[in-house]
Amino acid sequence: MAVPVDIRAVPRPKNTIVDDSGREGPKRYAVRERSSTKYIAGGNPQPRNGKVIGHIINHEYVPIETVAKTSFTPDMLSYGSSALVRSVTRDIEKDLLAVYDPSDVFAIMSVATLRVIKPSVTANRMSTHYNRCFVCKDYPGAAISKNSVGRLFQKIGMDGTGRRLFYQRRMAATAADHHIAIDGTLKQDTSVVNDLSAYSYKARVRGCNDVSVIYAYDIERMEPICAEVFPGNSIDASSYPAFIRDNDIKRGIIVADKGFPPSKIKAELTERPDLHFLTPIKRNDVRISDNDMLAFDGVIEGIDADVV
Repeated sequence: MAVPVDIRAVPRPKNTIVDDSGREGPKRYAVRERSSTKYIAGGNPQPRNGKVIGHIINHEYVPIETVAKTSFTPDMLSYGSSALVRSVTRDIEKDLLAVYDPSDVFAIMSVATLRVIKPSVTANRMSTHYNRCFVCKDYPGAAISKNSVGRLFQKIGMDGTGRRLFYQRRMAATAADHHIAIDGTLKQDTSVVNDLSAYSYKARVRGCNDVSVIYAYDIERMEPICAEVFPGNSIDASSYPAFIRDNDIKRGIIVADKGFPPSKIKAELTERPDLHFLTPIKRNDVRISDNDMLAFDGVIEGIDADVV
């Protein structure tokens, strides 16, 4: 493409040419230096163009050396919060690396750390916060754009075998003298894109759909070990046995409400001698009267603070 005369007339260094890229923008007219000359037998020597040394911008020659080199990266990074999270999650990272691809592990740890530092962070803002704190240094190159995070969640959600292997490693790492509690809860979920959202028995009070989440956690370390989501209308009698079998839980204490019949997990309790349950009995249970359970002289002392 021919370069306009007024552009070629702009003063510039000797032995240079103006190259028109044809694309609109400040760098359309590049100034190139002559690097060498190619001699052709029986013909005229042909010059060879070299590297770009500047551009014609607003009818002025602007050398590349005078253009400020900006990296568009933060001058400072937040350190304290991410460093604290990393200091107590190295064992989790190690277990993840034994199961998942390293690239996925860095993305998982980045997302998890950011969710701790910024609990309300959305997928759209994940990458922004990642580049503002030391998470980008702890887990460099993590793919956590909006689309990448969505694909990551989808991969983890479909890979039941990978989750089970990771949970087993977390369970095996639990100290023998620690207590493992197995509990469940209902969480509001009005999503229309999953198959688990359903009206639970508390729908008459909440007026919305729920999902049932069952999880096992280390009481001493106050740390979750594994978790599984069930439909909101799933009863404990069917959810708990499935949770125990799916995650191969061999020891722990099931904490349930009085609507949970321990007889429903009789097979699981028989196969796992170290698996126990703690559940209240109903008010009309004959064991209350047989054992005179309502006769007491006082209440528990020293419970001014919350009872856990």
